[in-house]
Amino acid sequence: MEVNGLRDQDRLDGASNFVIWKARILAVLDKNCIKDYVLKMVAVPVDVEPLKKYEEVQAKAKCMILDGVKDHVISHIVEKDIVREMWEALTTLYEGTSV
Repeated sequence: MEVNGLRDQDRLDGASNFVIWKARILAVLDKNCIKDYVLKMVAVPVDVEPLKKYEEVQAKAKCMILDGVKDHVISHIVEKDIVREMWEALTTLYEGTSV
């Protein structure tokens, strides 16, 4: 089954496949024009319409990341409020220990 451009077997399982998963998920996020929300701290808009778009993009990016990881990884990121925090948690957890 394909999830947001990722096959089920390509979902993040831990340090062993983090580098490859990172490349794939960044490509998916880039294709959907939301990669900046993961890689940069995006200021929360104060005006109604930009705020609505910001929240929609955050929700979409969160879903893509959650759909792109195995169930046992979700507990490390599910409580994060913004997608950038999810990304930082995953990179802290797995990037330095990738094989």
